[in-house]
Amino acid sequence: MRKKDKLPRVSASRASASRASRSASASRSETLAKFAASTGPTPPDVAVGGLLVVVELGSEWPSLAAAEASARRVVAQQDGETPAAFAERLANGLDGLFGRGVRLQTVVLACNERVDEAAEAARRKVSSLALGSMAKHQSGGVYLTASSRSGGRLRHALSALAQGLFDEWRTAGLQVSVDFGEETRAEQRATPFAFTARVA
Repeated sequence: MRKKDKLPRVSASRASASRASRSASASRSETLAKFAASTGPTPPDVAVGGLLVVVELGSEWPSLAAAEASARRVVAQQDGETPAAFAERLANGLDGLFGRGVRLQTVVLACNERVDEAAEAARRKVSSLALGSMAKHQSGGVYLTASSRSGGRLRHALSALAQGLFDEWRTAGLQVSVDFGEETRAEQRATPFAFTARVA
């Protein structure tokens, strides 16, 4: 009569280790499920970028105004409105330009040929207020634009302003650029808080 084959005996310690392994695996699965649930669809109130186009009286419409944005606003200087009054109007309405969930991401400031003290002070005020708003999220940029036909005095004034803003906000992770005329997007640099003077 054949003897029955002996089955291998499983020690109590090995059985305990197996149960512990299954328990750890279940725990990991629960953790992954919770993580997946927490990283689901983006809530509707998460801020996305808005584009503000500021147009001085007599300036050329900027090509950068066509940049992609989730929301777009245009504020133009009115006939008879001084640079100081225009800047003050922008300052008073800046926080209410975009709805809930849209933060200011980009400002394109289209400049006319004025290079007097009043015009330069107004441009600095608008740019500084915009950069101050963007600095809260450490993301965004200000672009000072003018026509490719603009004169040397304006080019120098805008470049000096951009350089000054760069020095003031160099640690905020933002961009400050000057653009004179049409350029392709491929030529634009995305270096955080880079000062670039781009001439057509």
